[in-house]
Amino acid sequence: MAREWSYWTSNKLNILGDYVPAFNTASKRSSERLYLDLMAGRPENVERLSGSVIDGSPRRVLSANPGFTRHVFFELPANADKLEVVLRKEFPQADFRVVRGDCNRTIGAVLADLRPLNWAPTFVFIDQQAAEVEWETLVRLSKFKDPRSKTKPELWLLVSPASLARGVGGQESKTRAFREKISRFYGTWNWLNIQDARDARIITVPEYQDEMVNLIRFRLTEHLGYLHTERIPMRMTNGHAIYDMVFASDHDVGAKIMRDLYRQAAEREPRMIDEARRLAITKREEELGKLSLIALSELPATEPLPVMDPEGKREVLWRSTPHWRPSSRKWWNDRHRPPTDHDSGSGD
Repeated sequence: MAREWSYWTSNKLNILGDYVPAFNTASKRSSERLYLDLMAGRPENVERLSGSVIDGSPRRVLSANPGFTRHVFFELPANADKLEVVLRKEFPQADFRVVRGDCNRTIGAVLADLRPLNWAPTFVFIDQQAAEVEWETLVRLSKFKDPRSKTKPELWLLVSPASLARGVGGQESKTRAFREKISRFYGTWNWLNIQDARDARIITVPEYQDEMVNLIRFRLTEHLGYLHTERIPMRMTNGHAIYDMVFASDHDVGAKIMRDLYRQAAEREPRMIDEARRLAITKREEELGKLSLIALSELPATEPLPVMDPEGKREVLWRSTPHWRPSSRKWWNDRHRPPTDHDSGSGD
């Protein structure tokens, strides 16, 4: 069955579709360019309200011009075989492989196979649902390229504080397994400082989202050494963020290109929201927003407020913002010690 997606998924994939040829144009001097898709998904996808077909990341990337020279698509066994059949038929000349299984378990062997190409520009798309990718996988990816290389593989990562909040709701004894999963994603248990602050109503829902996204940005920069990280929220029709996309790069040009695409995505978003509202006129709003999973009822339904650019010539719906040190918050403490050895260290 085709998977149903919403307009915010289309907006995300539009960014990917625009970034891939820009990445490869900037890297055109390299004879090899690598693409890794850690959760490639199903071949069939449709827009939830309109029923129109949405091309997933494998089709968009394999269709890009200029494109990558080699591709690796990771997917769970239930979808991997069908994905490969469809892609082999549609792109018979493309150099790609579909890897079956949990990407966290298979990434080591794949990177070992690609080791002779660890000098090549590399882009990694991680389109997870909640906290499926593990910190150790991100560490392996960051260390893939030759130590003499000036850049690490670029990462484009979905972060969903809404999904994380739902998973930890209720009694701690019943959510322990999911809490451990989140800790494997962040590589630390210190995200619980943010959760405690939210549970105690010290921070609001938007602040919780900000802090949870900032923590992964901080760790990508301070622990893995990425020079640039950017964040863009993907919003529902009520204006609230359903999830965020986080970009990590060492390349100044790549960061500039992604910032420009993020601004374009923010400019597209209001039009896409209006269209979604029109299509959803006979459907309940909560049906469209059911993926939000956190207490959005606490918030008024508002649009993101536009600001003007420095010259006052046009509205700016997105701007680049720096990350901050999580432990700078007054409510942060160091009581969350690692009960397992997957924690990468104390503090933030």
